Amino acid sequence: MTAQVEVARNVTTPVWFGPDDRPLFGWIHLPPDRMARGGVVLCQSLALEALSVYYSYRLLADRLASSGLAVVRFDYDGTGDSFGGETDPDRVDAWLGSVRAATDLLESTGVTSLGLVGIRMGGLFAAHEASRRGGVDVLGLWDPCISGKAFLREQKFLRLVSGDDDKGGSEAIEAPGLRFEPETVKALSDLDITRMTGTLAAKTIVLVPPRTSRPSRLERRLDGQEVEWQEATGEEALLDSQRQDPPYDTIERVAAWLSDSFAGEAVPVSAPGRQSAAVGRTAAGEPIEEHPVEVGPIDLFGIVTEGPTPTDRPAVVLVNEGGTHHIGQARMWVDLARHLAGQGFRVLRFDLSGNGDSGTRPGQRAHVARAPEAIFDVHDAMAAVSPDDPANVVLIGFCSGGYQVVEQALAFTPRGICIINPTFAFAPPEPEGTASRPARLTSRPWFVRVMDPGLKLIARHHNPIEVERWSKAVHTGTWPAAVAIRRPGVPESVWRLIVGVTIDNPGVSTLERIADSDTDTLLITGADDYLPIGLGAEERMRALSRKPNFKLERLMELDHASWVMAQRHRMLAVISDHVVTKFTHPGLSSPPAEP
Repeated sequence: MTAQVEVARNVTTPVWFGPDDRPLFGWIHLPPDRMARGGVVLCQSLALEALSVYYSYRLLADRLASSGLAVVRFDYDGTGDSFGGETDPDRVDAWLGSVRAATDLLESTGVTSLGLVGIRMGGLFAAHEASRRGGVDVLGLWDPCISGKAFLREQKFLRLVSGDDDKGGSEAIEAPGLRFEPETVKALSDLDITRMTGTLAAKTIVLVPPRTSRPSRLERRLDGQEVEWQEATGEEALLDSQRQDPPYDTIERVAAWLSDSFAGEAVPVSAPGRQSAAVGRTAAGEPIEEHPVEVGPIDLFGIVTEGPTPTDRPAVVLVNEGGTHHIGQARMWVDLARHLAGQGFRVLRFDLSGNGDSGTRPGQRAHVARAPEAIFDVHDAMAAVSPDDPANVVLIGFCSGGYQVVEQALAFTPRGICIINPTFAFAPPEPEGTASRPARLTSRPWFVRVMDPGLKLIARHHNPIEVERWSKAVHTGTWPAAVAIRRPGVPESVWRLIVGVTIDNPGVSTLERIADSDTDTLLITGADDYLPIGLGAEERMRALSRKPNFKLERLMELDHASWVMAQRHRMLAVISDHVVTKFTHPGLSSPPAEP
């Protein structure tokens, strides 16, 4: 078993850099003694791949800093925490300009030797900057896309196999989490590593996935240059958006190769850059500012977005599902935070413990989706953004983040909550010494005892993985929805009886308890995500919807992960309208616009 790469105690600084009117966000990692033999810029990929790689890049950056190198990792213009949006013009020029600005930032730390590393599309961007700049010492190409056209072809295929039709027209391509407008498609298609001139770097490493042959076009392009070829082991699990498993062995080998490639004397380095940035304007023309914060006793990483004038509105806390970092699915928390800040709200988005750029709690395993410790993280975030009254907040949570929000609503009665495609089932065990969660959906113990022996017997003669999946559904109480998807003709009255007999604490019961408190509640679901809540509970859901502090929005086209831009914007507009209407005094805010 490969040992995990430990996150070292280096000098790590979040910074804004680049143009004042379109600031970029990134991180500078320096060795503990602030002496570096060289520096590396890490270029990430695009769309869903960028989310999957985020935590692994953090590990790689810290490993490199521990070995005596300075590192910059960053978000391209219009992605992550950087300024702009996915449909802005001149996307490819802006992305390449972001690499150039990040490389300039690295040079301004004081390093005298320079490297560029990129994974997938980041490899193509890194190669472009190496060709443009010249004199690059080290280049790392991690499963690089040879051309933008090849990458776009893959993204279009992903969209097709997902079952979604791209309604934007054949010239635009909507990848999961990022839309490429026709202008972007054309410019990206013209980007090809084989057309880049000159020697890309003094030393190059290329990593290709196991059982994948070396790209012949890339071999020809690098012919005559000093190149080492290695395997990118763990690539499949890394780019799987549900897993995002760090490829520890590959990270270690890449870090060791890069460290060995910088043989010069160490020089003093520092971390330049700005600690806050204007990321938008209010309707009155006042700047909307963002700045990083450390939250709670373990220094969870967060970003606060706010206007210049304090208001009496409650603060807003955005809670993501486990594995994704603080920008949210398809960057939706960034869009929402900046819009609500323009309406006078102070907004915090943050990384749950063990994920993104946050630390871990004692005994916690890092980078675990749905970590049980997340419930403590949310309360720490409430206390940080509203220290005088942690309940004076509006909590907005997605998927398992919705579950964490609901637990806070039952315990502390916040001003309001919004839960998007929530799951009430939660499989990981509780941390030792904690009480059971009152919002957790489970099957009744007698039902589990009855079903377990039969499932174990079936597992001996059938696919054990499939049986294990059904066993989990039985234990967590999600089995009725799973059956209903396969047997859609079962009457509502039958499901009402089945759920009432076999399920403890169904989601509708939790929502009823919250609606009986003073917490305003907005529930947003797509068609599939409504089923586990409404199955056998239609009458109770209708009664809930008549309460003044409960609102149900069923957006039938909304997919669970909110990857499609039009669906995502519709959802964010519903949230914005609700929050502004409910928590702004009349006359103090302009009507909300689509994010």
